This record gives sequence, structure tokens and C-alpha cells, in this order.
Amino acid sequence: MARDRRSVLFLPAWCEANPYQPLLAKALADEGYGVDFADYPKARLPLFRLLCSRRDAGVLHIHWIAPWIRPLLWSANPLKRLIKLLLLILDLRLCRLLGVPVYWTIHNLVSHESADPRWELRLRRQIARLVDGCFVHSQSALALLEREYGVTLAGKTRVVPHASYVGQYPAAPPDAVTTMRHDLGLEASDFVYLFVGAIRRYKGVEELVEAFRTLPDDDARLVIAGAAFTPDIEDWLRAASAEDPRIVLRIGYVPDEDLPSYLSLASVVVLPYARTLASGSALLAMSFAKPLILPEAARVFDVPGDDGALYFEPGQLPEALRRARRADLVRMAAANRAEAEARTWPAMAAITASAYGTPDVSAKTGQPGFGHPGGPRPQSGRV
Repeated sequence: MARDRRSVLFLPAWCEANPYQPLLAKALADEGYGVDFADYPKARLPLFRLLCSRRDAGVLHIHWIAPWIRPLLWSANPLKRLIKLLLLILDLRLCRLLGVPVYWTIHNLVSHESADPRWELRLRRQIARLVDGCFVHSQSALALLEREYGVTLAGKTRVVPHASYVGQYPAAPPDAVTTMRHDLGLEASDFVYLFVGAIRRYKGVEELVEAFRTLPDDDARLVIAGAAFTPDIEDWLRAASAEDPRIVLRIGYVPDEDLPSYLSLASVVVLPYARTLASGSALLAMSFAKPLILPEAARVFDVPGDDGALYFEPGQLPEALRRARRADLVRMAAANRAEAEARTWPAMAAITASAYGTPDVSAKTGQPGFGHPGGPRPQSGRV
């Protein structure tokens, strides 16, 4: 079976709790590309093995590499590490021999909870050198990656602004908001700081709790909603909330249908971490016209900027929480909504498709296969 350059394989299949891949896949269908999803095989040379079993796939698009490289981080033996690195290089080169270009959307500088960040950085440098093309979600992310990876990426990288979630979630019904406000014990006059999403150590939730507890305001509430990644995090949060009744916990997975209600209740959304190069959570909050509190390191997102966020230096989160009470939140909310409306999945897919669009460059020259945006595109496909 001949490989079809209109057939794209997204890797890994992280669709269940994150709409990013399905929404991009749907938009790529309008560009003439069919997208399927797969996970990394548990075997040596996983990319090569996957492509051997999927003989229709003409493009391999990697989104997150943590499951792929995690086994390479376990061994402390230098010789074993070198062998595993050589196998990774071989894996990528075999993809090229099969005539399948490999693209990589770089979401993080290193994995969130890496077992060995320095060694992982070395692996990532090699991957960045060997893939046919890269995608990042901001110009600042590209500059940071070039500096930290020590690799010139500009010639093989497309900056693809992360699309928002405007219109992807229904508006919260008034009765649902009222019910949730009652269930959370909130008054209409309360000033609500919201953190919603998976609760993991790298996200800085403990720092947020400690900062919030310094506030003297009786009408301040900190709502934390999401699944705790480990039992010890949940235990710590429950102990903290027992000491400060203004902290409201809803530990557990937040269904999509509840997200609009949580966001409707928020005066401001707080994302106290910045170990990523982009943030779907920030775009989600902006989609619901919510002001943000972000660390200075989050300026790498290139969005929303000072018009829509209050930024804080390390150790200054308490002051940022206080500043929110004095800020023009109405103006910030409007700026964030306007920015979110300008960031669409079709626009994101068009840039991505233009990178896929010249199938023969890497196979014939060994160079990154980035086509010209104005070139011809396939006209049919599936999701």
C-alpha cells in the first residue's frame, strides 16, 4: 500500500481529557488531511514499528514525547544511555528511509516531572535536529528553545498561535451557575480566585494556597477544582482548607459540562506555573473573558500580555493576588475575549497544513520538508 501524504498520524493519542488534538484534527480535515491517532508501541524503535504497521500513514506528527523518551531516562549507566540515544536517532532516521516526514509540536522545554531534566534536554536537542519540522505556539517559545537547546530551529519551525476555545463549550445556564454557587458556599459578592484543572506539583497550587492565606479579605475565596495527581497533594490541600475556610476544594475530575459554570463564578483565573511553552488553560480562561494571574515566565506564551493578565515575579504571588482587587478586570476581560476570538482552529490548521504541503522535499534532499504556504493542498481527507 502506497503511503498517502494526506494521511497524518498524531502521536500520542491524548484526546480524552484534552480537546486540543481532536479540534486540530477536525480543522485539518478542511485542509484536505485525514488524521488518525496512535500511541507509542512498547518496543524498541517505536516510531519505525508503528509506521511499519500503519502503511497508509504519510506524515507522523508527534505532539508529546514523554512516553517515548521516558524509558531512556531510567538508566543511570552511561553506556546504556548512549545506546538508547543511538536507538532514538536510528528510529528517526528509519522514518526518513520509509519516506515519512516527522513533525514535532514542542509544547514543553522538558517534561513536567522529568526524572532527569539535563539528560532529557540532550535527548530533545537530538530530536529537534532530526525531525523534518517543528511547530511552536509563540515567537518567544522559539527563541527560548533555540537558546536552551542550542539548536538553530528557525529554518525548520513554524510558529502556530494556539487556538482558543471560543464556541467549543456551551455557555453556563444561569440555573447551573446558581446551583454551583450554592454548592460551593459562595456569595454573589465574593471575590473568587479560581484554579481549575489537574492538580500537580509543577502547577504551583501549593504556592497559590500559601499566597492566598496571606490575604486579609473576608470576602475572598479560592476555589480549586480538579483531580489531585497524588494522594499526598490532596491530603495537603484538605489540611490547608481546614485551616482556612475561605479555601473551597472540589477534588476530582471536572467534567466538560461543569467548566463553564466554574469559569462563570471566577473573578480572576490564577495559573501560578510556567513550565510550559503554551497554555491551553490560559486560552480557555480567555475564551470565557476571564482576567488572568500568571508568572513572569508565562510571557513566553506571547498571550495575553499586560492587557489581560497580571504578571508576578517569583515570590510575589501574594502581591499579584492583592493587585487583582484594584485592577480594571472588566477591561482585562474584554481584551482577553477579543484576543481569544482572533485565535481560531482553522487558522492554526492552515499553518500546519502548509508545513505538510510539499511531500517530496525531505525524501529527495534530506532537508526539512516545509513547503510554501501558497503551494497546492490536497482536497480531501478524513478525521
